[in-house]
Amino acid sequence: MSHPAPPAAPQLAVAEPPTGQPVGEWALRAEPQSAGLARRLVAQALDGARDSLRRRATLVVSELVGNGVRHGRGRLAVVVDRLPDGWLVQVRDGNAAPPRVRPGTRYDEDGRGILIVTRMSEDAGWARTPTGKVVWARLADVPA
Repeated sequence: MSHPAPPAAPQLAVAEPPTGQPVGEWALRAEPQSAGLARRLVAQALDGARDSLRRRATLVVSELVGNGVRHGRGRLAVVVDRLPDGWLVQVRDGNAAPPRVRPGTRYDEDGRGILIVTRMSEDAGWARTPTGKVVWARLADVPA
């Protein structure tokens, strides 16, 4: 029995993140527990934002930190900026290699992080930094 081909994997644009008003920056260890800490920190940073936006932002940061733990090098940094029309969530790691977006099947148990990030955000991308890379997502703060 053949299975239908999975949809094309989303690609992250090579682009510098938008510039915003700094809200918070936190250094995290490259360990699985850091995803939970990142969710709590981002939820606190977005205090007062709509619940739906906070849920999207915490899901995005969890996926980005998870990718940083699995594929990055060294410590991670989570950065949150306020933009005129929303929020910017960034995760920095010490690996300059581009994020690899791999196609998956509906039966895969992992490999959907970037897909989730691109679906939950209005825009996402990555850029090399002097110490590795930054992967970012822009979340608009518009009424539902």
